[in-house]
Amino acid sequence: MKMGLGAFLAVVLGLIVLASMSLYTVDQRERAVVFRLGEITDVIEQPGLHVKWPLIQNVRFFDRRILTLDTPDAERFITSEKKNVLVDSFLMWRINDVRQYYVSVRGDETLAQTRLQQRVNAALREEF
Repeated sequence: MKMGLGAFLAVVLGLIVLASMSLYTVDQRERAVVFRLGEITDVIEQPGLHVKWPLIQNVRFFDRRILTLDTPDAERFITSEKKNVLVDSFLMWRINDVRQYYVSVRGDETLAQTRLQQRVNAALREEF
């Protein structure tokens, strides 16, 4: 009798663990990318409760809101008249295509900010 109860509790506990590994929620402020063995299989745009295969699929979440990139100190540029100009800039950006974002920067926000900062600096140098 005790063996039957122990086995029943073990099965129930196993089902609870399996269910917790299978369910995930997507917040309304984020998007989710579902990977199957490291390959992108789906992009979840809608918030709510979703199901995945445990141990085969994993999920990464990306922010849907507007992100900002602010330089801590002003940049020095030289104009065409050979004068120094201090420029304090900031950038507001958003991830539109999550799949392309992940392919481009492997989902690393600091790498994305570095690339954006390089493009902004190049454009500002070109303008001045």
